[in-house]
Amino acid sequence: MFLRSLIQLTLISSAVLIPYSQGAATPPKRCLSPATAPQRIEKVIAECQEEIKLAILQEALVDLQEPTDLLIRRKRQTFSEDERRIAGCLLQCVHKKAGAVDVTGFPTREGLVRLYAEGVQERGYYLATAAASQQCLRTAHQRRLRLQPSGALSCDLAYDIFECISNKISEYCSGSD
Repeated sequence: MFLRSLIQLTLISSAVLIPYSQGAATPPKRCLSPATAPQRIEKVIAECQEEIKLAILQEALVDLQEPTDLLIRRKRQTFSEDERRIAGCLLQCVHKKAGAVDVTGFPTREGLVRLYAEGVQERGYYLATAAASQQCLRTAHQRRLRLQPSGALSCDLAYDIFECISNKISEYCSGSD
């Protein structure tokens, strides 16, 4: 539910994002974003939510065996990061189930464009998605080579890619890039 809302919010915000600067005229929009995520993606998200839920429960069981002081301190320090990580793990799962990753599990440009622009007829949005995917994957690939992420860090990387693509599509479609 969280990721579905996140994707829909991103799609809607990219369509209605209007930059204001001290009453300046609004630049014309270059493309229109879809109002909702395709049904196939929603089905995959639901499957992934169940998988993530089980993983969280398993991790919670392990955490219950840790000393209480350490658990309280860690939870207090990382609450917002936990939400971000869960969303990232969900995105990573969606990418895998939608066939948007290569053999190493890293997202591909073609896969992300197919996933995020599925069902969209508007050429500008498709081109914005392709350009954003290319740029964001280049940055993520450099980060991946530097950090060699695995496990939770892979979830963080998936979220960062999603956030980057969403922001770039919003910037392009609103004419503010």
